[in-house]
Amino acid sequence: MSLGEVGADIAPTPGEHGPRYEASASRPDHGRITVQVVAPRDPDHPRTFEFRHNELVGAAARVAADAFGYTAGTPSFANDENVVLDRDKSLAAEHVHDGDTLHLVDVGGGV
Repeated sequence: MSLGEVGADIAPTPGEHGPRYEASASRPDHGRITVQVVAPRDPDHPRTFEFRHNELVGAAARVAADAFGYTAGTPSFANDENVVLDRDKSLAAEHVHDGDTLHLVDVGGGV
């Protein structure tokens, strides 16, 4: 599409919504979900993460914890209803959907 064509001026600018953190490499947008993660030490500054829908909750939570600077503990996520997700299940199995907000928690204490 050239600059003069309809729609040329509405293309999103890459990275305009801030950095995204990816848990693992795969085909872009194939079976992936984007979520907002809120950390307890900085609740006013959630970060955007992109994960495979079949990523284990524990693995995804570890990626988020590392990005927020939490190196110890056993991270997991809680949903907006304060239900802690099972670390051994996939994000899809725990009913996490694209656009959801998840809260970083430590199921072993310490986060």
